[in-house]
Amino acid sequence: MLNIGCLVVNEDYDRLRLSIVENKLPHFTYTLTVSGAPEGGTSSTLKLYIIELVSSNLSIGFTLPPDKEIDKDLEIVFTTQPTADVKMPEDLKLICEFSDEKKETEYAGENLEKLEYIGYSLEKFYETKKASFYLFDYEGITKL
Repeated sequence: MLNIGCLVVNEDYDRLRLSIVENKLPHFTYTLTVSGAPEGGTSSTLKLYIIELVSSNLSIGFTLPPDKEIDKDLEIVFTTQPTADVKMPEDLKLICEFSDEKKETEYAGENLEKLEYIGYSLEKFYETKKASFYLFDYEGITKL
């Protein structure tokens, strides 16, 4: 089972802590594929995995390195920054079944531009739903 770590702000962490029961929480998942080529360039594809945790008003999106795959189950470990009250917050584990749901869109640009575009679009979308959105680049696109 693949596991990923997510650093979230204290308010979101507290909501998750109160919502997660026995490593479970209602969720909706899908894979978003962004394809397209920059002007005069070669076409590329970016896969972004999305998890919506509606009861916690939180969604996360993340990329994975090409050699990593999500089987059916995914473990997400949430943590937050220490505070004056809580020196070392406990890890909150969530196990979710990742669906085969797929969505596609196009954007003409390199993968970094695609990631910025789709990340901004999703952030604005979830903002209208009063939900926090976190984007994690585990593929390392932002380092290229």
